[in-house]
Amino acid sequence: MNCFSLPHLPKPLLAITGATLLFGTATPLLKILVDGMSPLLLLTILAFGSGAGILCWRIARGHRPAGSLPPANKRERWLLAGTVIVGGFIAPVTQCFALTITPAATAALLLNFEIVATVLLAFWVFHEPADKRIGFALVLIFAGSIILGWNGESVLGISLGALGIILSGLFWGVDNNCMAHITAYSPELIGLYKVIFGGSIAAVLVIVLGEPLPGISLIVLALLTGFFSFGFGLILFIVALRDMGAARAGAIYSAAPFIGCIASLFIFSDALGSQFWLAVPLFAAGALIVIHEQWKLGCTADIGDEPAGKSR
Repeated sequence: MNCFSLPHLPKPLLAITGATLLFGTATPLLKILVDGMSPLLLLTILAFGSGAGILCWRIARGHRPAGSLPPANKRERWLLAGTVIVGGFIAPVTQCFALTITPAATAALLLNFEIVATVLLAFWVFHEPADKRIGFALVLIFAGSIILGWNGESVLGISLGALGIILSGLFWGVDNNCMAHITAYSPELIGLYKVIFGGSIAAVLVIVLGEPLPGISLIVLALLTGFFSFGFGLILFIVALRDMGAARAGAIYSAAPFIGCIASLFIFSDALGSQFWLAVPLFAAGALIVIHEQWKLGCTADIGDEPAGKSR
């Protein structure tokens, strides 16, 4: 069976490809932005932009702005709370703070740790299948993270910036698993709740701390980044997650850190040492194994779902 020949696949495939490109290119853009404003102010502006993007999507599809929560069981409400709190505030603010002291290309590669966190949490918490090849891939990515983040002068043995990016990858893994198991809410609603929660907390902190405003050009760039990367991108990712399944959507999404890394190499002129180039093949090998195994898992699930004697 050729998975690419499925009649229902093209739209979800386009959705996850778009989400991957938008999320991948966000890392170098965030680095530019966080160098010109505080992480909390950046998160506030990103929330405004992403909220506008989600609302435009919702209006274009003929939906009214979200009102009260639709009926859902207790488990789904807890999952929604998890993705709103972790994915709406904790993960992005951790990533933005870490980016202030981390080169963009290094940060993009370290975001591969999100794969490790997502797969391990899916296996341990949600009891999703994982084989030895996936385990080997996670070891490669983990080893790459250690090499890239290693700092012998640090008490922890790892640079503070790298630790922050790795922690944000862990938080994004929690967010991914929560979103993958939510079915009672539309992608637009999930996205709106996330940006409203995260943006509100960040805005209050910005006011309390008296953070200064940057130039208008940075504000516009932050709004556009939020609108496309975290507005449209989030909806495209959730749509693909549901229509393709977590396995195949996650396989394609695994390319996002490498897109961010390549874009960062073109945009910035940071001096990258031997640690970076030693870690690249480990990340690449691990990601390729994950992509292959996750896509194969998605194909197997499709075959298992087919009625006997019928090809989709």
